[in-house]
Parts: sequence; C-alpha cells; structure tokens
Amino acid sequence: MTRTWRRVALSGLLALVFSGLATPAASAAPATFGVRPATAQAPDTRSAFTYSATPGAVVRDHVAVSNVANDPVTLRVYASDAFNTPDGGFDLLAAGREPVDVGKWSVLERGEVLVAPRSTVIVPFTLTVPANATPGDHTGGIVASLTTEASGADGQRVAVEQRVGARVHLRVSGDLRPSLSIEDLTASYDGSFFGRGDTTVGYVVRNTGNVRLGGKQSVRVETPWGAGTDAPGLADLPELLPGNTFRVTTTVPGVLPAGWLDALVRVEPVAPQGTEAPAAVDASVTTAAVPWLLVVVLLLVLAYVVFRRVRRARRPVGQPQPEVERVPA
Repeated sequence: MTRTWRRVALSGLLALVFSGLATPAASAAPATFGVRPATAQAPDTRSAFTYSATPGAVVRDHVAVSNVANDPVTLRVYASDAFNTPDGGFDLLAAGREPVDVGKWSVLERGEVLVAPRSTVIVPFTLTVPANATPGDHTGGIVASLTTEASGADGQRVAVEQRVGARVHLRVSGDLRPSLSIEDLTASYDGSFFGRGDTTVGYVVRNTGNVRLGGKQSVRVETPWGAGTDAPGLADLPELLPGNTFRVTTTVPGVLPAGWLDALVRVEPVAPQGTEAPAAVDASVTTAAVPWLLVVVLLLVLAYVVFRRVRRARRPVGQPQPEVERVPA
C-alpha cells in the first residue's frame, strides 16, 4: 500500500508565539522551543530586532534558539519576509518560498542547530542592506522550525512543521512616506417595512506608503438632514506593512430610512514610536434607504386622487332645456 504524504505548516503559531515558544499538537513530537534576540553570550531583553541603517550598511547580531523540553531537538533556522494575513495578523513566507527583501538580506551562520535539553544556542547572523534598497520599513523574521510526522484524520502520514520566530524591523534611511488609503468603499441598507434598519459598510485599508502603520477608525451613517449614527465597537486597525491591506466590514444599526444615506469612513494613522503619523484619511459613499411605509402611503394617496378625478370626469353633464317657439296672438 502506497503511503501519501502531506505537509502541514503550523504557520498560525508564528503570529501567536512570535518571540515566544512553540509547542506541537498532541500527535507531534514532544518539543517546545523558541527564539529571541540575543547578545553573543545570552538572550537579551529586546522584543524584536529593530534597526535603522543606510543603504549598503552591514548589521551583525545574534539570535538565541532555546529548547525547554527534556529531549534534544534539531531545528532549522532561517530568515524570511513578513506579510499581513487577511485578518491583519503577522506571518512569514512558508519555508518553501524564497524571500526577496529583508529575509534575503539576512544570513545566519548556521542553517541547522542541535539544541540540548533545557539549553540555548546562540546563532550569529548578518544583515546586509543592498546599496539600492528603497527607503522605509522592511520587515521579516528569524525563524526556528521543526518538522515531525503525524497521522491525519484520514490515516495519511502528515509532515507537520512547527515554526516560531522573532520579528526583524529594518528602516532604511531616505524619504519616508507614511500613507494609508481607503479603497472599495461600499454601503447597503437593510430595513424592515416598519421602523429603522441596519447599514452594512465595507472597505479596504491599504498601506500605500513605505512605513508600517496602524490606525484608529470610525464609521458614521448620516441622513440628508445631518442626523448621524456611529458604528459601535469598531476596533483599531492592526499594524499594516507597506503594500499590505486589511478589509473591514461593520454594521451600523438603528438607521432611519431617509431615502438616501451617506456612509462616512475616517482612518487616523498610528505610526511607530519616533515617526510622525500622516493626516487622517476620509472617504464616503451614498446608498439608497427607501422608506417603504411612506412610499406605500404616498401611493395610496395618489391612487385616491386619481380615482376621484376619473370619477368626476365620468359624471354625466346636465341636458340643456329645448327652446319653445312663441306664436304671435
């Protein structure tokens, strides 16, 4: 019988346990490991690798790879590029994809390490900024990964890759252009025959600049006479890397069907510490909100007026009296 192999990468762990520890699923090998910034001697207190450099600069640093389990473990270590997941999370390219940015520029002294039980190995690495590197933020991570075998629900053998990493934030000097935009803004109204209804507003926030940015957002729906209702509980935007997007959908309840409604969206960018945030971004769109009860009432009134006029037009006109010829006496 031929065994079918599948590879499953637990990349979701990357966003949850960055600079922390990775623990496997119950069916995988009993390993718990992590990575974090370090000096040449031991892990340090940095939460991420953060650098500012000029094009052509060379940065040398160290990463600590730790094994807190009771058995030795052999881990693959490498660098890769970062991106935002659809839900706004932070992740790195899958192991099989070649990085083209800061992940490519970062080279570790060793690609594989054997870590004894409850111990740490320090791995030096070098980040070489290309002479033609574009200004702004470049983000990636240093990853430790472990591939183990497990049985899938269908009985097939599955290669499970656990990954955990430490973020790398590199800012290349030059013209910084922090900028967010609001795209694909839509609004639709869903109301009952009687009373108020809900307005669903959707849009995409895109980082169109070269600096990673978060943001505070607000959505408001206004009637033609200026009465407005705000979207409740709208969370802050996640930090978006340059070129990445985040889709937002929210519902504004209790809106009066006023014929048409204006959906107003505002995003106030939030920049990393030490970076001046750009101006707020606004966008709007108009949607129909038909007041069906009022329309029905108006149609009934119109029908009644038409009926009265037709009935009056069909009423018979009085006959003229015949003339009587008088005969002279």
